[in-house]
Amino acid sequence: MELLALLSKNEKMILEVKAALKKYTVYPLKTLDELEDLNSNIPLNLVLMDTDCLGLTELREFLDRFDDGMAVIITRDNIRCDVLNLPNSVISSISAGATGDSFLMSVEKALEKQKLRRRLKLLKQSGRSIPPSYDQGFGVQKPDRSADVSEPLTTGRVIHEKIIVNFARMLTASFDMRKLLDTFMDSVMEIARVSRMSVLLRNKQGFYVKTHYGLDPYIADNMRISRDSALVSWLAKTGRIIHKPANFVDSSDVDVSSDMEALQCTVSFPMIYKGKLIGIFNIDSKVTEEPFHKEELEMIYVLCNYLAAAVKDIDVYHQMWYQKEFTKNILLSMNSGMIAIDRDEAITFFNKQASEILAIDAENMIGKNTRALPYPLGDILLRTMVAGTSYSRYEVEMATGELTLGINSYRLQDEHNIPTGAGIIFSDISDSKKLAEQNNRTAKLEAVNNLVAKIAHEVRNPLTSIQTYIQLLSDKLTDDDLHNFYLSTVRDSINKLTGLIDKLVSFSSSENYNMKHYDVNVFINESFEFLLRNLPVSHRLSKILSDTHLTINIDKRQMLKAIYYIILNIIDMTPEGTLIRIGTYGTKPEEPFLEISIEFTQTGTAVKDKKALLKPLLDIEHLGTELNIPISHKIIEAHEGSLDLRSFDKLHSFIIKLPLVERRDAQVSSEEGWVRGQ
Repeated sequence: MELLALLSKNEKMILEVKAALKKYTVYPLKTLDELEDLNSNIPLNLVLMDTDCLGLTELREFLDRFDDGMAVIITRDNIRCDVLNLPNSVISSISAGATGDSFLMSVEKALEKQKLRRRLKLLKQSGRSIPPSYDQGFGVQKPDRSADVSEPLTTGRVIHEKIIVNFARMLTASFDMRKLLDTFMDSVMEIARVSRMSVLLRNKQGFYVKTHYGLDPYIADNMRISRDSALVSWLAKTGRIIHKPANFVDSSDVDVSSDMEALQCTVSFPMIYKGKLIGIFNIDSKVTEEPFHKEELEMIYVLCNYLAAAVKDIDVYHQMWYQKEFTKNILLSMNSGMIAIDRDEAITFFNKQASEILAIDAENMIGKNTRALPYPLGDILLRTMVAGTSYSRYEVEMATGELTLGINSYRLQDEHNIPTGAGIIFSDISDSKKLAEQNNRTAKLEAVNNLVAKIAHEVRNPLTSIQTYIQLLSDKLTDDDLHNFYLSTVRDSINKLTGLIDKLVSFSSSENYNMKHYDVNVFINESFEFLLRNLPVSHRLSKILSDTHLTINIDKRQMLKAIYYIILNIIDMTPEGTLIRIGTYGTKPEEPFLEISIEFTQTGTAVKDKKALLKPLLDIEHLGTELNIPISHKIIEAHEGSLDLRSFDKLHSFIIKLPLVERRDAQVSSEEGWVRGQ
């Protein structure tokens, strides 16, 4: 594992260098003071220095403080940097314009040179005598018994065993990784007070620092050790504790020492699970600089074994938990119901949507036999499991006849393809079927409307000609009573046909509304005058005006037609002499609409209910009279309004509700006119 420092003030260069050297840990720095501070605390493998940070003279003075082969100079294209004239600490130079691959190759070449120099230096030093406190190779440091005279060894063993017992209890009671690692490091601290420690765990890229104490946060967050590094290879191969080598037999000893220097540790412990290295625990020297006792290292080694097993258990637990939550969220977010059974025909799964669709309590269904399901769901599940029959987009009408389901079924099998159960996914398609039927009906109705419009157009033309000729004949035969009778009868029939055609056209065609703002009182007055001219004299009319200026947005001609047809319907239902009153009434200030009321009193035959009056076109028996309300209803809805029928005792009212554009108080006197029958 190599740790590189990059001295540069150029943010773009920092990003490019880190991208090119992503396999290494690169620590960006901007000042020489930061570099000096880092180098004094952390062993660096290589220092990359951008010449833009300082001049060559100042650079030479600073480089004299580094060991040989520690620095690489990054030069600009317009600056010639002769490595031979620089201190021995500079191993090579790299052009700032180098591409990612060439930059990486240059750094790797410099690292190889630096590593070779370091190995030679350390191997030369290995000829010195080995300290008596170490065994040969990577053996465990021997304890100094003279330092433990004041405390019997048995007392330390009891304390350490308590630590292990307490830690083991925590392992069985928690699946919290953070709490586990904190407890582990606290336990190590109780065994031996060390200055630094770190736990590295394995992932696909190698080993990374999961938690630490005493390390530089940036180094800890960015440090990665490859799986083929010297330290990892030795721990995976031997499964034993390793001390930082005190002497060097070959180059692998040098590499192990380099890795441990980067980790700032003197002892590394393997974390083994089922024969595989899943992590590394590292500790530095004691804060008292005393040597580690064999018993202390053994206790920490035992804790590392516990920790390795616990880490894998927590990983498995979290994977299962995430998978369970993922599956649960999918099932909960499904708009479809789902039911599953096992090979014993017992219901094992019944989700919330299935409960809502079938109106069955899900909790009561778990564990019950398949026969408890509504027919034919149980039969479908059994056929799927036993015979392997697969249902895809299969429509089923439930026994009640009010629920239609769309079903997909699947068979559950084990690794040997033996059936272990079955499942169905279904959704309520009742509304979809009704909507499809309604769309069908709408399409047919639209076709009827188009046909009616064409018929009306074809009939209107000859009727116009007939009416013209009848009028001419009437003018010439005024003295003949019999001819006058025939002509009058024909004229009335033509007028009825013309009126019917007008209604059919109004109902079947789409009008282009010419909307304008009108004061409601002005509109009521104009409507009243029109009704007086065009309605029969058999009924009485009156009007009531509002005492407030209320503005509505309407097509006056179409809305007048709507009111006219409503009153025609009232005339058809009521006897002669009935009073019909049209007008507006005060509405609450906060309401965004107004009401136009058409009232009448029925003293004879009972008025039909609202459902009968507002029935659809296909249910109408007499087009001449029963088209009136549907046409009015259509016109009012086109104005974003509504039509309603209210009754109280013998008083009945058609209420036209329209959006209100403006409300303004004014002193307007109410006017009531009794036009006929006074």
